[in-house]
Formats: sequence, structure tokens, C-alpha cells
Amino acid sequence: MRTHRHDPLPSSQKAEADAPLADEVVVAYQPILNGATIAILLFVLYDLLTRLIFPNPIYDGPMLVMNVVGLTTLSIVYMALRRNLSSRHLEIAGGVICLVLFLNSNLQQLLSFEQENLVYSILMMPIFATLLPRRRAIVIAVAFCCAALAYLVHVNLPHMTSNYLSVGFAGVMAAVAIAMIIRNSVLNAVKARLEAVRDRETAEQLERDARHLAECDALTGLPNRRSFFLALDQHIERLRSHGEPFILGLVDLDGFKPVNDTYGHAAGDEMLKTVAERLCDIADETVTPARLGGDEFALLAAIPCTLNETALALGHRVEAALSEPYELGEYTCKSSGSVGLLICNDPQVSAQELMERADHALYFAKRALQGKAVVFNAALEQEMTASSQLDKALRRSDHEAEFSVKFQPQYDLVKSKVTGFEALARWDSPELGSVTPDLFIPAAERAGLIRGLTQTLLSKALREMASWPTDITLSFNLSAHDLMSPQAMDSLLDTVRQSGLPASRIEFEITETAMMSDFNQARRAIDQISAAGHSIALDDFGVGYSSLQYLQQLPVSKLKIDRSFVSQMLEDSSSFKIVRTMLALSQSLDLGCVIEGVETEAQVHILRTLGARHVQGYLIGAPMDADQIDPILSTPMPLRKASDPARPPSLRRARA
Repeated sequence: MRTHRHDPLPSSQKAEADAPLADEVVVAYQPILNGATIAILLFVLYDLLTRLIFPNPIYDGPMLVMNVVGLTTLSIVYMALRRNLSSRHLEIAGGVICLVLFLNSNLQQLLSFEQENLVYSILMMPIFATLLPRRRAIVIAVAFCCAALAYLVHVNLPHMTSNYLSVGFAGVMAAVAIAMIIRNSVLNAVKARLEAVRDRETAEQLERDARHLAECDALTGLPNRRSFFLALDQHIERLRSHGEPFILGLVDLDGFKPVNDTYGHAAGDEMLKTVAERLCDIADETVTPARLGGDEFALLAAIPCTLNETALALGHRVEAALSEPYELGEYTCKSSGSVGLLICNDPQVSAQELMERADHALYFAKRALQGKAVVFNAALEQEMTASSQLDKALRRSDHEAEFSVKFQPQYDLVKSKVTGFEALARWDSPELGSVTPDLFIPAAERAGLIRGLTQTLLSKALREMASWPTDITLSFNLSAHDLMSPQAMDSLLDTVRQSGLPASRIEFEITETAMMSDFNQARRAIDQISAAGHSIALDDFGVGYSSLQYLQQLPVSKLKIDRSFVSQMLEDSSSFKIVRTMLALSQSLDLGCVIEGVETEAQVHILRTLGARHVQGYLIGAPMDADQIDPILSTPMPLRKASDPARPPSLRRARA
């Protein structure tokens, strides 16, 4: 069996790989060249002085010139070696030093041959092998020495040529040995140094990579939550020490979950990366974007200003950038981003308080002005204070004692009778008085109290339902937090089973927004509800993002058309057409349909002509206490005008 072997590198690639090492070896020779230059410089200087003190008319003239030239050349080389030269220049410097020594020795022999001075020709071989860093230079230098030795012996001592050939060979061997010893020593030292450098660079790169992973978001490359809060602390410190105000912005994508659920997580990731790129495009050296997690982003603008206009200008740039179409592979979609902005100019406010204020501005933007920027102001400050008081009262509340359930009838236009009731939550707080559901339900969700509250309200509703006729149903709303918790769903369904009431009489209402946080988990919860025998109604139909998708993928048995369409049906032709279309859709899909917000006989008349059957609203009856239900069920209930003076003109239905 043949084993796989890597092919050796081509000679050209190997040469390229060895080139940096060879250059480092040459650079390592610089201290050797420094020392040799000084030694040879002193030798030439000594030779010059000796000839000046003890002149020899035979050859002192040429040798004096040679020594002066050598001193000058060596001085220039020494001065050059004081700086960090390239490997090429160091090789030239070594060659110049050897050339000066070679010419000095051989010129003297040519002018006045002395047999004993032939030893210099032998000694120069190991000296050149020591000084020259590259093999090719050593070979050339030793060859010149051998040639010069052979010439001098042949001309002056021809009868001793064979003797000096053996001496020359010994010099060559000595040069080879010294060259190998020095080169191997230098090479090992260089390799060790390069390895240490590589290890240090690797460690530094690993440190940079670890710091990048710790400080940057892996998907978008933006600073992550940790980096953002470190930067926020730095801005706060500069505000306190130098009085430099700054802008804090929180950005949340509108409709990201439907995109993620519809097109897949890859498309969702691509959308997040596109958002990051757009935030970077609008940022300059004073604005820093970051990703806090999910589809939440943040901005820190180190702008020395206190004007709302400056903050809004930044917000409008974000609005415009995020409202552009998104190219997600095969798909193109539209979306937007809500922005909450805060001008931070109070040095006494902590980072947590700043985030709470910016988050409240973002919450207001998503609630009232989706896709727009909102700057935190005095009105929002007052609202946030009230919200904080509400949260505190809610945490201290006794669910069993303070919360109650009211029931609003649902009317069958064909049978002319009440067929069911929707359970609606009410809170009578000893601290705050009567609190409307549109305030305490979101607060309970934010505080993580909604699951316990849902359990309490369902238990109360079931206890009251036990005395109803067997053909009357109960409609009960579920929160997104209920759907997202398998434990909460098990507990709620177990509560129904323990009540002994048939599952078919209890209908659970869900909204599209309740499914947007995690559609897959919501679908599992809804399948669990359906498997337990309960029917499911899709509430506020037509208001959300992907109603048709939910109708296709979920076991929905009923639609509830939102009151916002019904209230404008007589004055607005578009609302009329929407109601007509949704009724036709429910009929074609064989789904039940409840029309909410019915308040006038004229609305009922139109709904009858459109084929509506089940209606709910103040014309049928206001939300009522349990003890008011029996009289309604025991006597025929004609439709009437909504004239209840206790009904607020725009009371929003509570979610239980």
C-alpha cells in the first residue's frame, strides 16, 4: 500500500523560503565584521607607521599609497558598519575588508618577495572564511588566495611547487572547517532567534485574536456588548472630568423575526451584517456603532453638543440607512429600524440609568413611531417614572387578591344568542388604584411576572366557568412569554385538566407578535395546545407581519378581526374592504371568525350583509363580573347601542 507523501518544494520556492534565513545569517555577521575591521585597520596602521619610521626605498612608495588607501577604505567601512545595513551591503563590506587585506599582502610580495611571507597567503584563507558570510564569496576569496599562492611559488620558488600545493590544500581545509563551524554556530543562533521572534509574534497574534474575540461580535465585526459598555464608561468618565457630553443611541430592527423565520437564519445573519455595514457607513470618527445581541445595536457619538437637533440628525441618518431594501441572497425585503436616543450631559447619572432612558425612548419609538428615531425628553422621563412605579407596585402585588377577571360576551348573529365569553384581566392596586391592562400586562412581561399572573387569571376564569351552561365557551389570551416557556404551557394545560372542564370549551387566543420572538418554539406550544383538544384563535388578525404564513403553518381554528378596522368601517372604504376580504378569507379557509369592537347597529347591519356570524363589542356587552353572566344567559339578549356611561371611549381590551 502506498503512503501519501508531500511533494518537495520546487527549487524556486525553496530558494524563496530560504532567502529570509540567509539574509538573517548575513546580518548576524555584523559584529564579526566590526571586530575584523578594527583589527585589520590597526594592522594596516601599524604597517604604515613602521614604514614611515623604518623606510625601505625598494617598495615603501607603493606600500605607503596602499596603506593610506586601505586605512581610508577601512575607516569608511567601519563608519558604515556603525549603522544597521542590509544583508547585501554587509556582504559588500566583508568583501571590501578581505580585498584590502589581500591587496596589502600580495602587493608587498610582488614588490619584494620573501618566502616567509607566504604564510600570509595561507592564513588569509581561514580569515576570509571567517569574515565572509556567504558560501559563494568564501569560495571566490579562497580561490584568489590559492591562485596568488600558486603564482608566487611558481615565479619565485618553482622547485618547491609540490610542497606548497600540500600547504595550500591544508589552508583550504582549514578555511572550510572554520567556515562550517562559524556558519553552523551563527545559523543555529539565528534560527533560535527567529524561532523566538516567531513564537513572540504568534503569542502576540493569539493575544490580538483573543482580544478581538472578546471585544468584537463574531458575526458583524462590530464591538460587542462588553466593548460597548467599556466605551460607555469612558464617555461617562470624560463627561464627569472634562464636561464632554455625548449621545447614546439604541437601535432595534422592526420585523427581523419574520425575515428570519420566513427566509431562514442564513438570510437573517446576512441582514444583520448588512445593518452593521450601514451603521459603519454613517459613522465617522466621532460615532461608534456596536452590536448588543440579536437584532439590537447601539451607537455612541462623542459629539460635544446638547441640542436635540444634533441627536435627531444622527437618528434620521440611521432611519434612512436601515429603511433601504435588503439583498438577502435570492430574496429582497424591506425593513426599518427604531431608534432611541439620549443626550448624556448629566455627570451624576450612571451607565445603568442612561441605558434605561435610552431604552425607554426606543420602546416608545417601537410602540408609537415604528421605524423612526425618538430623543428622550421630559415627557418620556415622566412616563418612565410612572412605569417604574408601576413595576414596583406590580412586584409587591398579591395576584390572588388584587387581580380579577371580567368577561365580555361573544354573540352569534345567526342564533341570536351569546355563545361564549372572553376573559379580560383587571388590576385594582391598593397603591395605584385601577390600572388599565395595556399598562400592567406589558409591565408584567418586562418584569418576568406574566407567567404567574396568567396562571392565577386562568384559574379564576375556570372556577367561574364551572357554573356556565355546557354550550358556552371561554376565550383566554396567552402572552408571548407563556408560549416561549414549555414549563408554563405544561402548567396551564394541567390547570385546565384539573378543572374537569372539557378542553373543547376553552379556546386560547394568541397574537402574531407573541410568535415573533421564536416562531419554532411558538409552533411547538401551539401544537401542544391543539393536541390537548383546545381550539386556537389568531387575535388582532391583519395587524401583524405574516398572518397568512401563520394560517398556513399553524392549526388555527378561528380569526379575530381587530377593532381598528371595524371602528372605521363606515367612514373609510379601505377599512370596509379589509373587513370584507378577511371575512371572505376565513370562509374560504373554513375558519371561524369573530369581529371585535362592534359598537353600533349600523356596523352589525353591514357585517350581516358581509356574512359575519360572531361579533364582540360594547353593543353586545361590556366586560362584566361573573355574577352578571347568569342573567344574560337566562334571558334573550337583543342587540343594543353601546350607551354604557362607564365605558371609556377608547378602552383597550386586556390580555389575560
